Amino acid sequence: MTESTIRIGADVGGTNTDIILVDGTKEHTYKLPTTDDPSKSTADGVLEVCERAGIAPGEVDTVLHGTTVGTNAVIEHEGAKTGMITTEGFRDTVHIGRHRKSHTFSVQHEIKHQKEPLVERRYRKTVDERIYPPGKVVEPLDESEVREAAAELVEEGVESIAVCYLHSYLNTTHEDRTKEIIQEEFPDVFVSTSNEVVAQFREYERFSTTAINARIAPVMSSYLNRLQERLDDYGFEDADVLIMQSNGGVASIREASQRPVTTLLSGPAAGVLSGQYTGKSTDEEKIITFDMGGTSADISVLPGRLLERDPRDSEIGEYPAITPMLDIEAIGSGGGSIAWFDQAQGFNVGPKSAGANPGPACYGRGNDEPTIADAQVVLGRIDPETFLGGELDIDPSLSEQAIEEKLVDAVDQERFSTVEKAALAVLDVANSNMYQSVREQTMQRGYDPRDYSLVGFGGAGPMHSVDLAESLESSKVLIPPSPGIGSARGLMTGDIQYDNQVTLSKRLENVEADELEDRIESLTQRGADQLRSDGIDVEEDAVFRKSIDCLYEGQGYELNIEYTGTDGDWRSRIREQFEEKHEQEYGHYFENDPVEVLNLRVAASADSVEYDPVEIESGSEDPSHAETKSHPVYFGTSLEPEEYETPRYAREELRAGNVIDGPAIVDEFDSTVVINPEWEAEVLPSGTLRITR
Repeated sequence: MTESTIRIGADVGGTNTDIILVDGTKEHTYKLPTTDDPSKSTADGVLEVCERAGIAPGEVDTVLHGTTVGTNAVIEHEGAKTGMITTEGFRDTVHIGRHRKSHTFSVQHEIKHQKEPLVERRYRKTVDERIYPPGKVVEPLDESEVREAAAELVEEGVESIAVCYLHSYLNTTHEDRTKEIIQEEFPDVFVSTSNEVVAQFREYERFSTTAINARIAPVMSSYLNRLQERLDDYGFEDADVLIMQSNGGVASIREASQRPVTTLLSGPAAGVLSGQYTGKSTDEEKIITFDMGGTSADISVLPGRLLERDPRDSEIGEYPAITPMLDIEAIGSGGGSIAWFDQAQGFNVGPKSAGANPGPACYGRGNDEPTIADAQVVLGRIDPETFLGGELDIDPSLSEQAIEEKLVDAVDQERFSTVEKAALAVLDVANSNMYQSVREQTMQRGYDPRDYSLVGFGGAGPMHSVDLAESLESSKVLIPPSPGIGSARGLMTGDIQYDNQVTLSKRLENVEADELEDRIESLTQRGADQLRSDGIDVEEDAVFRKSIDCLYEGQGYELNIEYTGTDGDWRSRIREQFEEKHEQEYGHYFENDPVEVLNLRVAASADSVEYDPVEIESGSEDPSHAETKSHPVYFGTSLEPEEYETPRYAREELRAGNVIDGPAIVDEFDSTVVINPEWEAEVLPSGTLRITR
């Protein structure tokens, strides 16, 4: 599999499905609307890009896929009817939670996991069993109660069961036996045990994560089976199908079906990898990735490396999910985001979206609410003749009508006095929302955005990137080729990766070297088995990153450090590593406080095929050969609009070395790049546009 030469990446978004085919140094891209069943648009897009490239389905080695199926099921509170079997006395763990609210001082704010529980209380059953640390069985599992509980759940129509016992991360025997019993009695029921999903302490988060996995497992498994069947019917039966995970690695369909909770940030993670690749290809280490599509915008900060989300903040749809995730912030701001006034005449943009269907008003499909895309049309930035290669007809008059009726006529304010000013007001608010999100990810966490390059991609990202960079006082923007399929391109750069962990929870001085080595070796072997099942030559291609979580005794949260083995004075070495990390994070450490070894982790990975697209043809600084037309375009703000005669360029005609002075617009099939006044763009050999002040 790692020797594949023809690969296809397919990323499903809320609006469009993006496809890229890589054959050596040749690239072919395609974009199509996402269907109600995304497996259809994915399979259709994969077949279509092959036909356009003149490649037979049987020649394709690998199909890599980023999906939002699991994420949508959690956010929209859908999925399988789920039950839970847990330890007697812990039925309400997933209801009680941590007593933390997103609005601390609001007595009326609803708590999501209580209002819409992942598992309703009547479907949470308890059985007699008890394990005490460090894994001692003090009360055996009552197997008759397990059979009775499972039978009651199945009779109630439960399709999937989460098995979550107290301290099962220290001794898995009770959960493993419970799973065996359920599968013996009811082989059609999905079973997720907490030790298989997330083998670490913190009951609430572990139970919640396992419940999420159980709830979406039947949905994800059914979806992936349909996708595999469609691809097989189209002739791709010999291709390996790999699914992007939240940690930036890819996994087989088998693994993704068993642990779908690992795919909750599948598409956004691929976008971050795409941004990282663009930064590396232009020698930019510190980057901010800005992926704006039709429904939302995803933002991530890379200070020279990928950042993982802090476990204490890891959640999907307000439900805790302690599974490895890249640190990505998503906001409801996409090209289809609707501009609207609330009852107090406050102006808002998003999170409500027109989506792909009916889409922006200019699509002419029945939506009469103005969107960000409609504002761009009114300002002259989107050209009806070149939008999506001219394959989608858009009507600018419908955009003008929507903004006129819903914004200009709705209020008596200077910034909404004309259609153009109102359109600029839409961009002012949308860009401000995105600026605030980036500010939270950077300045509030100690990163100075002025030291970073902004990588803009997604269908709408390149239209807003320079505006956002101006607000952040960042001096450089990078726009990769075919930015509209950026996340699909990111799939090409992900390695196969599996993360496994186990809780030890012992004072450092009480940990024995043999015990530590045996636990790490067990995790390593589990990762090796997962890689082997994917056809990886473990001895030749596998890499195992071993680490441990430590904390001072009594602390609430841990820090992760590298595991360096048990040779020499290994306890002192662990303490020294931990205290150095503690001082970096908090500015101090406690020299005499006891240190606890909490979790052991092993990330097993294998490199994917190197992604190295061909460089474009070189040319002079003069880009005039690529100019297609010139016309008035509005820039500035709603209070100070500025009209410029603005040239447009066809991106496929640009050559390396061309320099474009702003204001200017660059058109391509899947996106539009806006270059503001007082900025200029240089075309790099990779085809990336480097836009600077």
